[in-house]
Amino acid sequence: MTMRELIKQQFESLLAEGRRILVSAGWDGRTYRNHHPGASDYYRFRTTALNLVRRSCGETSDHYKELVRLAEANETSRNGFYLSHCFGIAEAAQRDFEAGVLFDMRALIFAELLGDFIEQAEALLEAGYHVPAASLAGAVLEDTLRKLCEKHEIPLPDSTSIDRLNADLARVGVYDKLIQKRVTALADIRNNADHGHFERFTKVDVEDLVRWVGAFSADYLQ
Repeated sequence: MTMRELIKQQFESLLAEGRRILVSAGWDGRTYRNHHPGASDYYRFRTTALNLVRRSCGETSDHYKELVRLAEANETSRNGFYLSHCFGIAEAAQRDFEAGVLFDMRALIFAELLGDFIEQAEALLEAGYHVPAASLAGAVLEDTLRKLCEKHEIPLPDSTSIDRLNADLARVGVYDKLIQKRVTALADIRNNADHGHFERFTKVDVEDLVRWVGAFSADYLQ
């Protein structure tokens, strides 16, 4: 799963939760037929939306600014009625994300996203879940390679692989053969995790993967 797919999945999950709350409240597009959403549901949805929209669209985006306004204004900060407004903003942000008008244009946001996902992989490791940590760190590695290809104007086909990206980057001298071999070895851990070959790697291998990918991304995406 690529980074873009992970963000898409988070948007889908957020909007599914929002729809559940709105349906329960009897929202018909204009008013609530049953009751206003509860404060706890409103806070939870708004907080998640703020975090996701900030990371995917940026703090200067209209979507993020409008969510912040709802969170800070006295009239809207504690009133569950405005959950429908938050939902509409999140939906608009998802559409822009899907259209590619936000995510791929912002290298700084991309770097921040990578850091967030590396932290998630570290948290998974600490909790004892080294297999999903390997998959997540592998997604970060693949998206870092994609971003490096874009940075160095290396053509990207619609469908590619870490091996192809890695070979192209080494071929044009973005990094040397030692880095290329390292990427190949770490990509193998991710592939084994994704395909259920859990006996082919250890928790220590994943710890090395997460640590190395974090440093690599920070060094090469400056």
